Amino acid sequence: MPASDVRAPLQDRSRETLERILVAAEALLERRPFDEIGVAQIVRRARCSTGSFYARFASKDALLPLLYARYDAELRPRIQARAAQANWETLTLREAADLVAATTVDLYAERRHLLRAIALYARTHPDAIGPDVRATRGETTDLPARLLARYASEIAHPDPMAAARVGFFVIAAAAREKMLFGAAPHASDTPLTDDALKRELGRTLYAYLTCP
Repeated sequence: MPASDVRAPLQDRSRETLERILVAAEALLERRPFDEIGVAQIVRRARCSTGSFYARFASKDALLPLLYARYDAELRPRIQARAAQANWETLTLREAADLVAATTVDLYAERRHLLRAIALYARTHPDAIGPDVRATRGETTDLPARLLARYASEIAHPDPMAAARVGFFVIAAAAREKMLFGAAPHASDTPLTDDALKRELGRTLYAYLTCP
């Protein structure tokens, strides 16, 4: 993202206003798509002026990289917390694949509008997501693969960790397209409930990992 798109706050009061704007935008994104939210709605909820918004952001779209960074900072502990609820010592590979698939669908569903807006923006502004966020994101998305690689003796691929990464990438991409862009022709042509999507992605992941 060009540096001119966001003006960094220098004072505590300005930082507090910026935080309120981000919190307000996230709250609105829980209920409606980004393109249906106006700056007027954001500033009203944030209890600040339109001038305050444009003193910090060149446009509404300039919010998205910061919102993504906030989301990404929360994602790793959320995945770790979900993983900690499972007994990986007793789960079979099939059960682990089902759990990874279900968790992936749930995470997309929880913040659907935010993630859809970020995905669309990142595809047309690939440099908008900074290298620091990209680095931590890579570490976070590697967590499911590392959990799956624990079952190396059951994974048919000669490189179990590589297979776990590719397998997770495949099911995460499918979950993203279905959950974030479900109304698009390529996704709507395959009608699936969320529960059915979880089951089929679990089957897909397990089949790939055990395919000789």
